[in-house]
Amino acid sequence: MATPPPLNPQPKKTGCAKGCLFVAVIGFVAIMLIGVIGNLVSNMGWKKDRPSILASVEQALDAGDYQRAFLLAAPHQFRNDSELTALVARAQGLKRASAERTHQERIATLVTEIKIAQGEQREKKLEQLVALAPNTNEFPEELRAIREKIKQRQEEARAKAEAERQAELKRKEQQKKEKARLAMEAMLAEFKWRYHVTTDELTSKPTYLAVVKSINQVSFDFPYQGIQRGALMLRTHPQHGKDLILRVEKGQMLVRSYEDTAVKVVFDEGSPISYRVVGPSDHGTTSLFIRDYSGFVGRMMKAKKVKVSVPFYQQGNVVFEFNVSDFDSDRYLNKK
Repeated sequence: MATPPPLNPQPKKTGCAKGCLFVAVIGFVAIMLIGVIGNLVSNMGWKKDRPSILASVEQALDAGDYQRAFLLAAPHQFRNDSELTALVARAQGLKRASAERTHQERIATLVTEIKIAQGEQREKKLEQLVALAPNTNEFPEELRAIREKIKQRQEEARAKAEAERQAELKRKEQQKKEKARLAMEAMLAEFKWRYHVTTDELTSKPTYLAVVKSINQVSFDFPYQGIQRGALMLRTHPQHGKDLILRVEKGQMLVRSYEDTAVKVVFDEGSPISYRVVGPSDHGTTSLFIRDYSGFVGRMMKAKKVKVSVPFYQQGNVVFEFNVSDFDSDRYLNKK
């Protein structure tokens, strides 16, 4: 019986690995040889051409053409040839000397022009002379005045720049304050009184409401968790009369609907005042009615802020602070 072939037959080994390595080594050696041969050829060429190149550079320098000397020497500076290096240094000296001659010629030309110039033209040329030759002894009196004038202009320019910088800083600060003011107004808008008028279905007469949210936020434990604010409401109802209501979105106020309890209220920085409160007739736990509507509103209209401390189940006494400074009784009763 024939033996079955293996499930994963091994590929036959070839000579590629050894052959490829051999080719790579040969290639590397060839590249190195080409580089060595190139350097040898280059050095041989340099040895051959060196005398003529040095002579050409020196000839250019003797003619005062340092730019051509630089151009001829540049391709060979990497060889660190001492004679070539000395010629390049000589070219650099010629360049500096040429620049100095041009500078002195410009000064001499200016001095000549100043001697015949008048008025504003003379003053401009004197300023140019100060810029070109700060320590010149020409025209001492005039240049002293020019230097003072230039100094004054520089000081004025610095003062102007500083004034502009300060003005820019002030403008940015004002923008920052205005942005903060608008942000504060936008935030406080949420805590201003809001006025509403609805119609009582039974009597068809208006019901007037004024509501303000608390400045502070509160967050209770489960199952009443979540950030919320309290709301203080004034209501004038055609059937029920005037009511003062404090409510929250969720929570369990420890206030009974069948008998009065007390809460503490502070107007501005005054002493706490006890107010009788009672829960709603539906036995809800998220609102309470404050007794003595007239006394409370009378004090409130003289105050800027009001704090009300209310007991909550498993939360203790929770204080709600209200900004009441913008309360408008005419808007409340729809007289405006």
